Amino acid sequence: MTELSLADARSVADRALQDAASQGVAISVAVVDQHGNLVFFARQPGSTLGSVLSSQAKALTSASFGFDTADLVALVQPGQPLYGLHTAAGEGRTFTPLPGAVALRDSDNRLLGAVGIGGAPAPELDHALARSAADQLIGGTPPD
Repeated sequence: MTELSLADARSVADRALQDAASQGVAISVAVVDQHGNLVFFARQPGSTLGSVLSSQAKALTSASFGFDTADLVALVQPGQPLYGLHTAAGEGRTFTPLPGAVALRDSDNRLLGAVGIGGAPAPELDHALARSAADQLIGGTPPD
């Protein structure tokens, strides 16, 4: 796989939405390609505007840097190399170091894009939902 298909993006999002629903959490989920372009987006009833915006910003950030946003937290602190990251994207797009996005890679470890989750009561749960959704892309169990 060298490119993220719409079917794969939808499958990743469906897994995240199902996992969130099973935990009673209303989320928004954004799946972007390796260039940060939105491939698929969905939100559950009851999710907030903030979750819509943060899921997309998280996915863009993860795809742009090629790793999980949870790994950025230490790097954006004052005095660290990515301090001020949230001001850098431009053109109406936003980077964020908030946990909740996971890079999507194929079985050869090539970057395909990222999945970003917003709306869970804690960023760590956003991250766990994104991780579970990303893991099913390369050999995990697809959602029902």
